[in-house]
Amino acid sequence: STWRGVPEDDGSHLHVNRKLTPHMARLLAGLAPDVCALQEVPTAAIGEIARITGMRAVWTTTGPLIGPRRVRDALAAANPDLWRTHEGNANVILVGPGLSVEGQVHSLRLNPLRGIVRDHRRRGLSAGELVRSAPARGRVVVARLRTAGGVAVTVGCTHCHNARHPGVVGAEIARAADAVRVVAAGDPAVLAGDLNAQPGHPAFAALAAQGWEGADPAPGIGIDRILHRGMDAAAPARRLDPADRELGVAWRGRERRIRLSDHDPVTVTLRVRGSA
Repeated sequence: STWRGVPEDDGSHLHVNRKLTPHMARLLAGLAPDVCALQEVPTAAIGEIARITGMRAVWTTTGPLIGPRRVRDALAAANPDLWRTHEGNANVILVGPGLSVEGQVHSLRLNPLRGIVRDHRRRGLSAGELVRSAPARGRVVVARLRTAGGVAVTVGCTHCHNARHPGVVGAEIARAADAVRVVAAGDPAVLAGDLNAQPGHPAFAALAAQGWEGADPAPGIGIDRILHRGMDAAAPARRLDPADRELGVAWRGRERRIRLSDHDPVTVTLRVRGSA
């Protein structure tokens, strides 16, 4: 598909080399979330997603960002498979109409170059791992939200680096959680995103000791998590079934499915303790 533009067909699913932003946005709109945390969103798609879902978007860009944005957007639109995330992407928080964004939106890099060098020296990691980590600009975006009833909830959205060493990943998770905690200032908080840490990672035990819940997910939930403090889950977080993130298309006279994400979207219903 990359070089000839021909869709790839495995007999049940089809891969097409084109943007599927409207289809993804309509799927999100159908879920009708109050808050949605997205990662690896092309910056050119943020406005379209916000318009279709009817939600406000706040975001932080991640890297590497090579070349002018308009050039990257045009090249990626012409051949998404070739450019992939090199077009530039973002961590995005979509905020529903029942919530307002209060004050400044915060963004923090999880792996500043000085911190990368220090961590790698302390852990005795190879030069190859250092070179692999440096371009990965993991960030967290944090927004303080308020309900119509006046309840404040702070939400963070992050994408941690898939480092080979668990300590490197754990350090990024800890920085993201700390950034959310500082902005929340004791109020209820949520940290959601691709943490690139499997169940049982030592970082989750540390977060649990700080009052974060949701670190022990239901079976089948992997690296994408929704952690929370000062809130109760109506039920354990669940991942959407593959069929819930697919659309049917006709291809050469046959029915095929297109999967809209290579990750399993995770949903949970949370209630602020002591509120309605």
